[in-house]
Amino acid sequence: MPFDPTKPANNAPLSSAEMRSQLTSLNADIQQRATFNDLNNAIANALQQTSSNSNGVSTLGQSADYSYQQWQMQDLINKVDELINALRR
Repeated sequence: MPFDPTKPANNAPLSSAEMRSQLTSLNADIQQRATFNDLNNAIANALQQTSSNSNGVSTLGQSADYSYQQWQMQDLINKVDELINALRR
């Protein structure tokens, strides 16, 4: 029987069976919930997998120039696009 927050009713006589049922339902609900360690482990696993998404994107391999040429800007745009696409996988 699922937990019913309306039981026992206000000013109703107490029934041990009803109270036991309520407490058993609450205990079952608590036991099914994720623990703090479960959540930490899930987050850690997700972060480990996410980091590898960008491993295939190489560095640009250029140094800063005082006046960027059009081809340098296009290389930068292409590299940012490549990184965005890798991170979306």
